[in-house]
Amino acid sequence: MENIVLGFILAPLILIPIAYKWELNLKAVLIGALAIGLFAGFLTHGVTIYFQISLWARLVICISLIVATAVTVLLVRFYRDPDRVPPEADNLIVAPADGIVKYIKRIEKGNVPFSAKGKEKVRLSGPLLDILKDGEGYLIGIAMTYLDVHVTRAAINGKLSYFEHVPGCFLSLKRDDALYKNERLIEVIQNDRCKIGLIQIASRLVRRIVAYVQEGDDLDLGQKIGMIKFGSQVDVVLPKLRDLEIKVSVRQQVYAGTSIIAEI
Repeated sequence: MENIVLGFILAPLILIPIAYKWELNLKAVLIGALAIGLFAGFLTHGVTIYFQISLWARLVICISLIVATAVTVLLVRFYRDPDRVPPEADNLIVAPADGIVKYIKRIEKGNVPFSAKGKEKVRLSGPLLDILKDGEGYLIGIAMTYLDVHVTRAAINGKLSYFEHVPGCFLSLKRDDALYKNERLIEVIQNDRCKIGLIQIASRLVRRIVAYVQEGDDLDLGQKIGMIKFGSQVDVVLPKLRDLEIKVSVRQQVYAGTSIIAEI
């Protein structure tokens, strides 16, 4: 019983600060931490049945089990690739990534905001500016955590008319120059209704962004287009259209290929 209590205490103490730093759902992490603590406590208790070990040895074993189990759970969650069924309509724009809507910014003529986190800013490149009708539109940022599915999907059906891979230095997104140096993919998808841009941004722990498509490919709504390794962010550039209606709000959870972020 003592070892189980040890696991219950140690797991939240270890995992909650990490969850806070990584901006994870604290309630979900707490529940997971308690389950991991229970598991680690039982295994530690099993070791003490066969071996006479000190309290310090039990602490080391329990902490090791908590860390190993948490890493395993994290990797299993990260690499999962659930089936997604996109909505059946050709006038919808769906989320290209799982995550929380970080911001929805209005792009005014002559003033193009682009901020991933805090003070980081970078101007949109030429192909993305070409999307904006009369220089106006919207910028929607979707922040992904380590617990989200990291497979990205096509936000609309159409042709991938532009594709650019920008190698990066894997800096923290909290740094002022991160968006200039972090690895990213810039993509433009267009069809008869509109043209939209996607910016897939890597964080400092990311080692690469894997693309499943290339320039000139015809894409279906919700089709898998790539995968970003670990924490990251995906920004969507939308033109200002008379019939365009934004369907999401800040801090809303969205899911790639199924959540509708805008409708024309």
